[in-house]
This record gives sequence, C-alpha cells and structure tokens, in this order.
Amino acid sequence: MSNIKLDKNTVRYFEDKNISKIKIFFYESWCSWTKVDISDDFKIDDNLVQVETDYLFDLYIEKKDQDKFMDCNITRTVKADHTWKEKIRYIFSNEKVKDRCGCGSSFSFDKKEIKIDLSKLKDMKLNIKTK
Repeated sequence: MSNIKLDKNTVRYFEDKNISKIKIFFYESWCSWTKVDISDDFKIDDNLVQVETDYLFDLYIEKKDQDKFMDCNITRTVKADHTWKEKIRYIFSNEKVKDRCGCGSSFSFDKKEIKIDLSKLKDMKLNIKTK
C-alpha cells in the first residue's frame, strides 16, 4: 500500500479543523504539468482507496494513482499567486518525479523535452536582422 507522508503543518491544519477525511489527487496545471491537491469535500466511491495512516482523519487516493503515491512526501505551503493573494499549494515529492517547474509545485513523472521548431527560430533570426 502507499506510504504517504504529510508534513506536520498539513496534518495539524486538517486535525485542528476536525476534518474527518481528505482526498489527495493529481490534476493537470496550466503549464501542462501535474500538481497535487487535497480536498475534504468529496464522496467515497469505488475509484478511491483508503490509505492507512496514524492521522486523526481518513486519507483517500484514486486507485489508478496508487503506484505514483508510493513513498511520497507532501508539504503544504501558502504563497502569493500572480494577483498577490495567498494561495495554498502542495509540494509533492518522491523518486518517481523526473522534472519540476520553477515554482516547485508543478512536476512531471516524465523528463520533459524542450521542443524547438528550428525553422521558426531561423525565420525569427532573419526577421530580427532585417529590421
């Protein structure tokens, strides 16, 4: 079964609010990478599996993602977004993460390759020289 470790501030946050259950899940972010989030507003169904923990709340993940959650750490951070409003973000880490964006909250299980269209690059270079 998955070994999911939440940092002490994340655990304290949910326990202090007397949350009875949380679901940890992946979603695609705007930069086409993956992010992790936590919700306490969900219905338990056949797509979820409960993870054994010592926390005062039940923890669920999607069955299809069990292997990705093996031996992971999740850290809750509060940072300002582009509008300067505080936003909760979760930093996911384990050995399966192969690439990470600059902010640290987006990641990929595959190494991302930069795709450069050389013909467009040459056209841009020519256009810059002619002006």
